[in-house]
Amino acid sequence: MLRPTAWIRGSLAWMRTVWREIAAFGVVGALAFAVETASFNLLAFGPPGEGLMHSSPVAASAVATLLAMLVSWFGNRYWTYRDRKGPVAPGELAWFVGVNLGGLAITAAPVYLAHQLFSLSTPLSDNVARLTGWAVATLVRFSVYRGLVFTSDRGGSSDAARQMVLRKGSRRDDQIWPACLALMAAFCGWMVSTVFHPGFLTRDSVEQLLQAQGTRPVTDWHPPVMALLWRGLIDTTGALSAMAALQSAVLWGTLWLLAVSLWKRTGSRPLSVLMLGIGLAPHIANFTGVVWKDVHMAYALLAVAALALFARELPEGHDRARWAVLTLGLLFLAYAILVRKNAFPAVVPIFPMLVWALWPAPGKRRWLLAVGSLLAFTAVGSVVVSSVTRPMPVRQYAQIPLDDVTHVLSPDEVRSAAKQAGATPSFRDDLVLAAQNCQRKRILWDTYFNCYPHGPGHRDKMGPHFTAGEADVLVRMWLQQMPHEASGYVKYRIRTFNRLLFEGNLPYVSGSFSGTPANVKVDPSLDSALRSYVTGFARDVPALFQAWFWLAVALVSTCRRRWPGPWSRELRLLGLSSVLYIACYLPTAPQANYRYVYWPALAGTLILALMAAAVLTRSRAASEDPEPAPDRAATDEWPAPVSPKP
Repeated sequence: MLRPTAWIRGSLAWMRTVWREIAAFGVVGALAFAVETASFNLLAFGPPGEGLMHSSPVAASAVATLLAMLVSWFGNRYWTYRDRKGPVAPGELAWFVGVNLGGLAITAAPVYLAHQLFSLSTPLSDNVARLTGWAVATLVRFSVYRGLVFTSDRGGSSDAARQMVLRKGSRRDDQIWPACLALMAAFCGWMVSTVFHPGFLTRDSVEQLLQAQGTRPVTDWHPPVMALLWRGLIDTTGALSAMAALQSAVLWGTLWLLAVSLWKRTGSRPLSVLMLGIGLAPHIANFTGVVWKDVHMAYALLAVAALALFARELPEGHDRARWAVLTLGLLFLAYAILVRKNAFPAVVPIFPMLVWALWPAPGKRRWLLAVGSLLAFTAVGSVVVSSVTRPMPVRQYAQIPLDDVTHVLSPDEVRSAAKQAGATPSFRDDLVLAAQNCQRKRILWDTYFNCYPHGPGHRDKMGPHFTAGEADVLVRMWLQQMPHEASGYVKYRIRTFNRLLFEGNLPYVSGSFSGTPANVKVDPSLDSALRSYVTGFARDVPALFQAWFWLAVALVSTCRRRWPGPWSRELRLLGLSSVLYIACYLPTAPQANYRYVYWPALAGTLILALMAAAVLTRSRAASEDPEPAPDRAATDEWPAPVSPKP
């Protein structure tokens, strides 16, 4: 009886403490609910029967919630928690906006489900759905308002009291906040997967899907490892959407790991939430559900970067955990190399970043073991994939000399060079016709798909591309002619590289692509909403979708020898990875496509987030501690993590 009695007494004491807060919060919440409900019905249903946003009930719900946010802010800050208020802190405002945006999603979700899943669109069903979402959102708001937004500590408590709170709450917070971040990441992943479901497909995606289903032979034009993985997912789950769901899970699991690592290092919850926000940025969210080898490579490399930052937070010892992290990271690196032929330059800086994060002084033995393991994983994986899929060789590498000879040489010079290299008459005629087509149409690159003759009497664009003899002829033409045409070759490649840097296209891929299987149907309203979101930013902030911007970010990150904060080495290596990856397109760029710089954009966004975290953390430490802090930028040693705030 003693334990229940003590519990009851504690509960009553707590109720006596917070009853006024509950009552005031209820009044403010009721007023906000009235404003929200009235504005929603006014926008959606009248007068005179059809409101301004009658055809967009989800948007009407969002606008109504935003209006209620204003009522909630002024009511709770200046009445419910008037005894706790002080100067408006950025963290307080960020938490308030964040929890209310979450409440917006929670409130709007039942309306979407009622319309899309149950085909209910009456005023009664919409209001019942919104009432359900509002009740859940209210519980979330009260908990976060009291514990995180309108807290009693507004800079007036003593340092000793603050340290006491940290010591009491840190152990519990070590478990609670990562779980909260996991819930946020899971919700965002579900939301993004819903938008892209069952996965956006391009011509390349359709080809890989057909290979995975066995209706087309596997070729080495597209990565066989991706077709094999998709085949395994389809056999296991029976759903074509499993690949897009896996992509989303990898991205948001990686962002969660980054957010937890950042929180452990800085002790800042808003910064950890900011790290999760990377996945919702328009230049990142646009390809999350597009089944592309470029996306797979980018997420694999990001996962290794996350493992490196996570490894830095491991306590001393834990050798088994370190070797497990190394093994997982090497598997991701091997997959990145297998799924994208030109991923190797990007892998080179990421690999030592992982090893140095695990062991500050690895030693020759660990270096040799790590390098050998990466080579072994890559080689064994290539052999296993090839033995299982038996890909048909298409000699894709021949596209590069084809572009060069048809754009650097004139059609007559192409005919002469092809004859000198031993081309057959028919192949020689095709090369001359390709050069003439590109010259007449003023096409800069991608000769095979844009200028080379296809159709009856020629070859299929999606079939075998070059015979071994034709590929050898193109290589000989390149070796025989380009040394004598060095000036023209350099001008041509600089021109293509400039187009890639400054005229990138395709910031968004539609969910409805010609050739997409009939059983792959995306939601048109969600597709349209995502398109508006991405293309709006592409119009207003075009630099986010241009290679030159992310190359500039990478160069600045790489060239500065020391960065403030604990991630100086990681910033330089991430930047170097992006620089090398973009540079490999100088002699090979097939077109100006944003997907070719998706990894640099993702790495650059992580770089900017870490830079911002370092600056904000340093400013906060300087304001709290009058003693000058040691300059962390002068060393790559591991500074001790900051105790997370409860």
